[in-house]
Amino acid sequence: MLRYLLLSLCLLLAACSQGPDSDRLQRDLQERLDQVFGAGSVNISELQRRGSASDAHADGNNVQRIVYFDAQLKLTSARNFSSWDSPGIATLISATGAGPRGIKGINSQGNALGDQLSVHGSLIYRRNGDDWDVLLPQGFSPSKAPELGEDTPQKRREMLISAISTALNLAPQGSNPRQIEIIRDEMTRTLASIQGRISRQENGFGIASGSTSGQYSRFAKAFSSQLREQGINMTPLTTEGGLENLELLRNGETTLALSQSDLSHQALVGSGPFTGDTPFTQLRALASLYPEPLHVLVLKGGPKSISELAGKRVNIGPAGSASQSTALAVLAAHGILREQLAMARELDLPESLKALRDGEVDAIVQVIGAPADAIRAASEDLELRLLPLKADAVRQVLEQVPGTFALQLPSGTYPRQQQPLATLAVSSVLLCDASLSTNEAKQLVTSLFAGNHQWLAAGSVQGAQLSVANARRGLSVPLHEGAIQALQTLSQGSGKQVD
Repeated sequence: MLRYLLLSLCLLLAACSQGPDSDRLQRDLQERLDQVFGAGSVNISELQRRGSASDAHADGNNVQRIVYFDAQLKLTSARNFSSWDSPGIATLISATGAGPRGIKGINSQGNALGDQLSVHGSLIYRRNGDDWDVLLPQGFSPSKAPELGEDTPQKRREMLISAISTALNLAPQGSNPRQIEIIRDEMTRTLASIQGRISRQENGFGIASGSTSGQYSRFAKAFSSQLREQGINMTPLTTEGGLENLELLRNGETTLALSQSDLSHQALVGSGPFTGDTPFTQLRALASLYPEPLHVLVLKGGPKSISELAGKRVNIGPAGSASQSTALAVLAAHGILREQLAMARELDLPESLKALRDGEVDAIVQVIGAPADAIRAASEDLELRLLPLKADAVRQVLEQVPGTFALQLPSGTYPRQQQPLATLAVSSVLLCDASLSTNEAKQLVTSLFAGNHQWLAAGSVQGAQLSVANARRGLSVPLHEGAIQALQTLSQGSGKQVD
């Protein structure tokens, strides 16, 4: 009997050390869903606990466990998870700690009452005596978008890089490091041009996207993968982002490009970073894709309003970026000029989050699609707060910067964000030029908004925010005639007015 009691005690202690049980897990998850979607809107019909693991992010003074689960969620009312202004896919991901591949059942045309969603997610718990306190949902690493086939421009690009490397190694022995650097720079600039031409000749459409780990790249890869199923070839081109994408499109080195709505307007009229260039009057939009909200991030205990950023160290984004231009416009609308900052850093988002953590900056101003992976990941270690924009400042920026629009960042988009946040946004836009045929434009736009696309499974959270209703939102360049025709047909089919 004593041995049995000791064994039972050991099993009980072992169970306690693994975190809360299924009933507690279900209560905490339901409470989180009620907070962000409204009580009783999204109900847990079934939950199975799938084990736990030690949280590597915990400090040495605390015991934390990541508890994994599979859940079935039932909708008690119709809901469009692609909505930009109300709790949607970003909120669901943040509330459940799920990755893109961890959520199934999302309908890009809207979900109906009674629909069931399958979620593989996680919550983080911290030991508090004999109890456990729920913390943040576990962050996720973005799903890897499907790789292209063996015979693709990406493979040829690797071969070109190898050939260029060989050429550099064969350079005259007298070549100094600076000469080698010049050769390498010039060779690198030609790669996108070569890749785009090969794509148009042999593989259909080239699409200038962004860095390999960025939101543009994941969207382009996901879209390309889904188009292949329809027999349409599209090749994502790795670039530095929206500014370079517009330059590649202007130079005829790609057929399609992704960029921001405000930046594309500047290219159209020859302003901002395009000052001195001939206006890109042949630029055309195919559709707005998803919002890229302005985030103003501080630590708990830091500035409580944007007006308090005067005299502070603020990261405004990389030099020459569209994000920096918008950041400076927003600060100015709040009465803060660049020279009134104690320091204006020009770091990218991951670097700026490290600087915020290390006390090297007081705030970050960044335009990026939500939920931003880097911000979610940083929220596990840092108590981040989002600052709202003043209504009059938003109106001022909207008047001055074409391509921007007011946006309420839905509650629950990020951990600890319990209320909607007043901000502004630009839209991510799929662009082409006027030389694209009407039939090609119609085909691309129709395929873009096809209801059978599984954007989450393909690795793009932002793709799941596409909707015909928002297809014109934020646009500040003319729509291609083929896009106009396609959107008119799509809106008639859905019964929804296109913004």
